Amino acid sequence: MSKYQPISGFTLIELIVVMGIISSLLVFSLPVFRDLAVFSGGKNQVGDLARLINDLKKRAVEQNAGMVMHMDTASNMVWVTSERMDAAQKKAAKENGVHLSGDILVSGVEYPEMTLTNFLEFQVRFSRHGYSDAAYIHIMENQKNITLKIAPFLSRVQITDGHVHFEDCL
Repeated sequence: MSKYQPISGFTLIELIVVMGIISSLLVFSLPVFRDLAVFSGGKNQVGDLARLINDLKKRAVEQNAGMVMHMDTASNMVWVTSERMDAAQKKAAKENGVHLSGDILVSGVEYPEMTLTNFLEFQVRFSRHGYSDAAYIHIMENQKNITLKIAPFLSRVQITDGHVHFEDCL
C-alpha cells in the first residue's frame, strides 16, 4: 500500500504573482532611492547642493510658495528663503545658512540673459507652479570644475564636469 505524501512548495503562478508585486513596488520606490546619498561620501557637498535644488523645486510646489536659494561667493554660504517670510525671518535664514567647506568654492552663477559676472550674491528662484530660473552654478571642488545646470521645467538638476556656459549651448 502506497501512502500519499503531499508535495510542499509553491506553484509557478504563485511565484509569478509574488515577483510581480515585488517588482511593481520596486518601480514606484526608485524615485525615492535616487534622492538618497547612498553612493556618495559624507563630504559630497556638490551632491548635497544638487539634492537641495531638487528639493526646493518640490517644496515650492508642495508649500504653494516661491522659494529662493541664495549663494554668497564671498563667504561661500548658501541659504534658503521663502516668499512667506518677513524681513526678520529672512535675516535669520541668512545667519543660519550653510557654510560650504574649503574643498568647494562657488565661483559664480550664470543666467541665460547675462554672462558670468563678479557679483557676490546670487539668487535662484523656484516658483510655486513647478518651474525655476535657468541657471548654471559654477563650482570648483578639489581643483575640479563642475557645473550644476538648472533648467526651468525639468525637475532634476544636472551635474556636468567642467564649466559650461550658456553661450556654448547656442
